[in-house]
Amino acid sequence: MINGVGSGSSTTVDPDTLAPPKSDDTSKTTSGGAGGGAQEKAAGQGVALQAAETQTSVWDSFLSNLPEADPDFENPLLSIPGTTDYASDPSKYNAYVASVLVDPADTVADEDLPANYNNPSPQEFVSWHPAVQLRYLRDNFTDAQIQAGNTVIGSGSNQVGVIRSDDKRSVTIVNELTKSRIFQLSKTEQERLANNSVFKTRIAPLLDLLPNADTDLAASRAVITAQIDKEINDVKNKTLTNKTSSSDQSKFNADKQAYVKQLEMLRDNVPNTGIYARSDLATEMQEIVKRFERAHAYFDVKTPNLANPARNSRDVLTPDNNASINRGYAVFIEQEQRILAIKQAEQQMLSAGGITNSDGTISRLDLPTLVALIQNQASLKQQAIITMRTEQLTQLNQLSQAYAEMQRIVNEALKKFVKTGKDADGEKHSLSVSFDNPSQFSTAVAYMFEDYASGKPHPVEKEFNITRPTHDMINNGSGSKNSFKRTQWERFSTQLSDAVTLLNPQLLTNDINQDNREQNRSYEQATGTVRRSFDLNIQIARGFS
Repeated sequence: MINGVGSGSSTTVDPDTLAPPKSDDTSKTTSGGAGGGAQEKAAGQGVALQAAETQTSVWDSFLSNLPEADPDFENPLLSIPGTTDYASDPSKYNAYVASVLVDPADTVADEDLPANYNNPSPQEFVSWHPAVQLRYLRDNFTDAQIQAGNTVIGSGSNQVGVIRSDDKRSVTIVNELTKSRIFQLSKTEQERLANNSVFKTRIAPLLDLLPNADTDLAASRAVITAQIDKEINDVKNKTLTNKTSSSDQSKFNADKQAYVKQLEMLRDNVPNTGIYARSDLATEMQEIVKRFERAHAYFDVKTPNLANPARNSRDVLTPDNNASINRGYAVFIEQEQRILAIKQAEQQMLSAGGITNSDGTISRLDLPTLVALIQNQASLKQQAIITMRTEQLTQLNQLSQAYAEMQRIVNEALKKFVKTGKDADGEKHSLSVSFDNPSQFSTAVAYMFEDYASGKPHPVEKEFNITRPTHDMINNGSGSKNSFKRTQWERFSTQLSDAVTLLNPQLLTNDINQDNREQNRSYEQATGTVRRSFDLNIQIARGFS
């Protein structure tokens, strides 16, 4: 039953429509139902059903039937955070919250204070109820000290730092903070923490955080900004060695902006926090830079020349005339641009408090929807990473196939050796593969490992720190095939085997599996948040029905 919501009246609300009865219905009710025949009752039910059908939800019905002049409920409920009214004028809701929320410090009477209130030890202070802790801060520190974070209990080596929350309703014990908990604090709470002596001398060194005893907040921001600027400049100034045409330079400079802008977003976010984890920031930047270095390696390769006669061939990296390498570069840039777009949309959504429409208006989001969108975007970013890792795995497998084919060709040459003893030392053979048709897979593979025609390293070889083994299989003057002893071919075969061992796809496969698990977890968290929000709304609606 919802009676006289916020107005002090005793008007009964119709449970079917959540609307107050008409004046004639009220008179009938107070007179014991006089005149309430079967026809009038049926007509009343018809009106109720018709009204219910036009209402979109119980909550909308409840809000639409609030008295227009009700000062206690209309303004707060119609101006809660997330509504248009709150965005234009939050003072109504904030004033209501201030009027109903009592300062916890005011709830502690003098007779309820602990015996050691005037001179507590740090351990005693930590054991108090939060309301008592808040009153102690108010009684023993100025508001300026509290706002600045200069709130320490105890002395010498026996101290605890205390930070009051922005809403003034709780305290944070600095000595108990973990890194994850620190980064859940608001910006102003972090700035308060950055000025606390216990944090700077004990917690910051332990967790490798800035500011610390030697570096204040302003200097810390300068250090972090310089650290990011260095990476930005390194990416911007990365030059091309093999592709030097103006069109290639222009294309790569445009593509690298996907990496530069992500680093710039990190730099732009520096003033928005008060605590900095250098190692975490370095890891995040290194992930971006590593992806950039990979894209650079795939772009800056020489253009191959598969020629006939073979002695004119140069810079052969792959059997497909670098088509696979070019495809890999396109995949990496496409996915990096996708990651950048997701990050930009996420940042815009968080700063605007909702989704910005094409006309410039903002669609406000409630917290569960906002959380679900952020988690869904995390899933999309993870999918982009998975796509890039899958392409890396594809590139590795294709290069491994080329190595395997070269091993087969060498093994075919080793099968030709039949002599033993002293005669074996003079036996020589060349490869059976023909070098006359570079479009054939086996011929193109042989070019990859011919010492003069080979182009190296392949981007995969560079990433795995592998030096491609080569052999002088062709006479560079005449173009005829060179012959070698068994031991020479065996040595080359061993070098190929060693390189293949290093081309191990297991690490990439493990990374892809881990990324898939993380993506699934992000998606499950997003759907779980929406589901719990929906269930909560249903429970609220049932409470009004």
